[in-house]
Amino acid sequence: MSEEKSTMLNRKFGRRELLRKAALGGAGIVAASIAGACATPTPQVIKETVVVKETVVVKETVPVEKVVKETVVVKEKEEVTKVVEKVVTPTPKPAKITFLIWGGDAEKKAWEARRQGFIKRYPHLDVEVIFPPGNYREKLLAMIAAGTGPDTFASYDLRCDASRGILLPLDSLLATDPDFDAQDWFPGILDGGKVRGVQYAIPGGLGPQVLFWNVQFFEEAGLANPNELHAKGEWTYDRMLEYALKLNKTEGGKITRFAFLPYTQWWTYIYGFGGNPFNADYTECYMDKEENYQPLQWYADLWLKHHVAPRGEEAKEFGSWPGFRDGKYAMFISGPWQQARLADSQFRWDIAWPPLQPNGKPIMNAGGGGSVIYVKTKIPQESFKWVSYLESAESQAIWAGLGFDLPSHPSLVADYVAGKFFTNPKAIPPSVDLWYKVVEVSLKSPHTYIPAQAGDLLNQAFSQVNTGDATAKDAFTKVNPDVNAALKTC
Repeated sequence: MSEEKSTMLNRKFGRRELLRKAALGGAGIVAASIAGACATPTPQVIKETVVVKETVVVKETVPVEKVVKETVVVKEKEEVTKVVEKVVTPTPKPAKITFLIWGGDAEKKAWEARRQGFIKRYPHLDVEVIFPPGNYREKLLAMIAAGTGPDTFASYDLRCDASRGILLPLDSLLATDPDFDAQDWFPGILDGGKVRGVQYAIPGGLGPQVLFWNVQFFEEAGLANPNELHAKGEWTYDRMLEYALKLNKTEGGKITRFAFLPYTQWWTYIYGFGGNPFNADYTECYMDKEENYQPLQWYADLWLKHHVAPRGEEAKEFGSWPGFRDGKYAMFISGPWQQARLADSQFRWDIAWPPLQPNGKPIMNAGGGGSVIYVKTKIPQESFKWVSYLESAESQAIWAGLGFDLPSHPSLVADYVAGKFFTNPKAIPPSVDLWYKVVEVSLKSPHTYIPAQAGDLLNQAFSQVNTGDATAKDAFTKVNPDVNAALKTC
């Protein structure tokens, strides 16, 4: 081998060895860096083996018949291995946010749809939606007491949660997040997430209470459309009772269809009769006044006295909202989330104005809670992205399209009424445009604005009225002082 060739080979192998050592050394440093930190991903130098073939030209002199001729012979050189350095950045693992909420099968599917929308918008983030078994409130407080509180959750006791110091204030986050549109909200809705002027929650969609009615049963009984009666100022609770007495169906001495399903919160009847059970800031309760407890006696008498609604064991037999879907009830009062549940009904159904006595007002769920951030979360910025996305126009369109709450963003109203968001056309009632007409004149339901303890006391009082163990006057007059004490605990 010539000295020139020997020198060239030494240079090649020397440089190759340096590259190999450099590659191995760099990879070791990067591995140590990744093992020791979880911050911004560090670019890695990796070794990639590439097999190539090279073609070289070799000149040889071959004697042929005394005449010297120079012949060019092309030979293929053996395969050689080259080390190629390539810089790559590892894909970061998405930060996972935990969210505690309650709901049935339909709600679980809807929450998953929202989660998918969120991770599509923020690929570097993920959410674990947790549905605790049993009592939601008890599970939440137990998790917080054990030091395992979720990053985010739904607060239905906002005043007390804020007083307990378990909520992260959102004002600065709202002000600096470019994705949050504070202008696209109905007036006063965001205020429902405030306690003493501080924003702790982002309220959800709107839940106006309307009448769901079986069109077929009304037509068979020769009864007018409730919406037509409302237009003439004649759709009152007195008229509803008149209709109910005609809608009960009896066969062989047994009721086979009830006119009315007692379903919605009993607050609906107080406001529908023109009552007003609290002062403006929900620190005083007036359930000992006749205009507030008497509507509840009227409500209970639907089953206790008139028997147009089921009693005791009958309620177990006829069930809840599935009974309306299956034709066991002719009407009930509830909110927009029923649309998804009734989509597969074999009966024609629609929505109508709730009955209203003179001076009565419809009510709706609107604020008084919402999505919040646990004050001890280790990922506040990421958690805020989730709670703000939940009630963004994009997410509310998903939720509303599945047949749940109405969007609280004015920008979505036209498309909602046009049915553009609904994934199931059968979930759209013929009078879908009625929803926002009811919203315009509705008062906010008080149940999310009062402490849970006060709400529990009032519910216990109504349970006595419900079973006939006490009159509304006796039950609510007795409990009113305790409710006032509970209102002052938070």
